[in-house]
Amino acid sequence: MGLDYIRNAAGKPYVKRWAKGLDRLKTPSLLDVQISEVSQIVTATLVPGCAAKTGDAFLIQSRGDSDLVVFDGHREIARIDKPPAGLADTIKSCHGAMPATVERVGSFGDTAELKLK
Repeated sequence: MGLDYIRNAAGKPYVKRWAKGLDRLKTPSLLDVQISEVSQIVTATLVPGCAAKTGDAFLIQSRGDSDLVVFDGHREIARIDKPPAGLADTIKSCHGAMPATVERVGSFGDTAELKLK
């Protein structure tokens, strides 16, 4: 009697509340934890006349104690002014060179954000 009344009053077939519970558990929420690869992004000032595009691969080399230069082959593309303290040490531990890719180019085309690998 009770089930027939609910079906007639709802006007559509009655679906139990927990029937879609498994689907709700599988959907992502704000509290889901996703561990991603740790990366560092630095801003480099491009040399006048050099253009960089998103996705280009370059090599960052240390020159001296705190001077970092970005190269495309043998050609100097950019310089990293005032690098973070840990970056210079990281590059020195990688034998003085580290690959990087361009994430974004500044709106005026004079800076580029490089993602270190």
